[in-house]
Amino acid sequence: MRRINVFVLGVVLGAALLWVCAFVGFLGFTSVEGATFSALLLFAIVVADVVLGGLLARILLPGSGGSISRRQAREAKGVGLFVGGSVFVGAVASGLFVGAMILLDTPASQRNLFVFAAGPGLGLVYGMVLGMPAVVGATLVELRPRARRRSSRR
Repeated sequence: MRRINVFVLGVVLGAALLWVCAFVGFLGFTSVEGATFSALLLFAIVVADVVLGGLLARILLPGSGGSISRRQAREAKGVGLFVGGSVFVGAVASGLFVGAMILLDTPASQRNLFVFAAGPGLGLVYGMVLGMPAVVGATLVELRPRARRRSSRR
């Protein structure tokens, strides 16, 4: 049940981050100052994504105290990819929704390949951009308890 909750939370965070990134990107087109502010905001979003990936991984990982069983160690191996994948799925799903909105808003006479590819393309690009920092954050959290256990054995 915990995995399903983390997946749903990751999907929701991925979708929300896509909309925030799209708004920040739109802000970048307003002026030179807006572009600078937009770049700083996008960097802050990536840092927040790393932290959110770490928090989601912490929910999934077994307790950090003492030794862990083989089953728990096996489960911990895929946590980073699971968290990053859930954020990626949220961004792609939200991108498909944006694509449907763009398609429905465009008159039939002006629909071309770019209109059909805008939303899904946006979702894929932002899915990759937002999924990787979540994988990194989750993997850092996943590897940290192992490093502490190794140092405590010496």
